Amino acid sequence: MKKVVEAILFSATKPFSPKKIATMVNMDVGEIKGYLDDLMKEYQERDTSIEILEISGKYIMRVKPRYHPYIERFVEKDIDKGSLRTLAVIALKQPLPLSKLAKIRGNKCYDHVKKLIELGFVNSKRSGRTSILSTTREFAIYFGLNSNNPEDIREFLRKAAKSDSILERYIDI
Repeated sequence: MKKVVEAILFSATKPFSPKKIATMVNMDVGEIKGYLDDLMKEYQERDTSIEILEISGKYIMRVKPRYHPYIERFVEKDIDKGSLRTLAVIALKQPLPLSKLAKIRGNKCYDHVKKLIELGFVNSKRSGRTSILSTTREFAIYFGLNSNNPEDIREFLRKAAKSDSILERYIDI
C-alpha cells in the first residue's frame, strides 16, 4: 500500500490530505499517515531531486527547488512568471485595489489579472472606479493551504520565501 500512496502523490497535481488518500484507497487514515511519514523519510535519506512535503496537513511530491532551473524548459507552466509575481503581490497585499496593483506592477498587470481570474485564483469586485482584488479558495487549494484567510496566506508566503529560493525571486519580503 505504501507504493500505492507513493503513486498517488506522484500523479497528483495538488496536495492531498491523509484523509483524502485514505478515502481513495479505502484505508485507515492512521495507516496512510504512517506511509506518508515513511515515504518522506525515505526521500530525505535517498538524497534525490524529488521530495515529499507536508503543507498545512496535506502532502505533495515535487522536484526540489534547486533543480528547477534544469527542468523549467521541459515542464508546462500553468502560470507565467509575470502572472505569478502579480499573484504574489495580490496575495500579500489583499484586499488590493486594481489601481494600486497597476502602480506596483505596471500596465501588464491587467493581462495578468485577467488570466488569474480565468484560472480561478483571484476575485475581482467593483468598488467605485476600480476593482478590489483578493485570492480565492481555489488559490488556497492549489497552493496547499487550509485557509484563504489573508493573514494565513501572508504567513505562508513569508515562510515559503525564506525556505525556497525560487519563491524569493517572486516575493520581496
